[in-house]
Amino acid sequence: MEQQNNPPATPEDATKATAEQRELQEELDHKDDDPDAPGQHQDRHQLADET
Repeated sequence: MEQQNNPPATPEDATKATAEQRELQEELDHKDDDPDAPGQHQDRHQLADET
């Protein structure tokens, strides 16, 4: 008996995030941010290597 392995095709829109999903992800990405932290406006490219 031969076993068939035919998974269902991925719907075209399944790979695109909805606006609600993007908003939730943005909240999750920044949930531990401290708005009063020093250097909050800097990214890794703006910091000296010695830090």
